[in-house]
Amino acid sequence: MNAQELLEAAKTHTGLSQNGLAEAIGIRQPTLSQWNAGKTELSDETYIKLAKLAGVDPAEIIIEKHMRKAGPEGQKVWASLAKALPKSAALLIIVLLITPYNQAHETLSKFSTLANTYYVK
Repeated sequence: MNAQELLEAAKTHTGLSQNGLAEAIGIRQPTLSQWNAGKTELSDETYIKLAKLAGVDPAEIIIEKHMRKAGPEGQKVWASLAKALPKSAALLIIVLLITPYNQAHETLSKFSTLANTYYVK
């Protein structure tokens, strides 16, 4: 699903206008118009918000987005990820890719500490 199709699906699924969608995902309407016209690219986070509004799997949308943008070798990698990973694992990888390193490291460190504390007791 390309950007324009995703936008239309979100509008249809929610019944919102383009202005309403822009507000729902936290961007300005002119930005959404430029995106719809193919003049700009929205962030992964915005794609995820739109996918949820459209009622489609965000992992599939992000994989498709990166597959379209990648070169031939990158497309092969994204295609193999789409086939090999269960949807929940693909979503986890996407979240890790879009989460700043420090935040992800801090979250994982807390989890490790909690898990180690549990086993020590």
